[in-house]
Amino acid sequence: GAETYDFNFDRVFRPDTTQQAVFAEVDGLVQSALDGYKVCIFAYGQTGSGKTHTMQGSNDPDSWGLIPRSLRKILRESESMRRDGWA
Repeated sequence: GAETYDFNFDRVFRPDTTQQAVFAEVDGLVQSALDGYKVCIFAYGQTGSGKTHTMQGSNDPDSWGLIPRSLRKILRESESMRRDGWA
């Protein structure tokens, strides 16, 4: 007979989900990385399902993906810490 497998996902996004909404789900993970924890964000799916678009987005800042949004957060937090006297 055919084998079946069960999978569990923390979150599945609909195709019409905005980049902002996806980043809102992982924003806490970026903060955890800033706090010194090891973090991994894993995009999984079949070819053409939108993994690269989700991670990179496009040139318009409203359509940025997880990578540029995460870098923006990291750089802003770094600048804020520098202003507060952290080296």
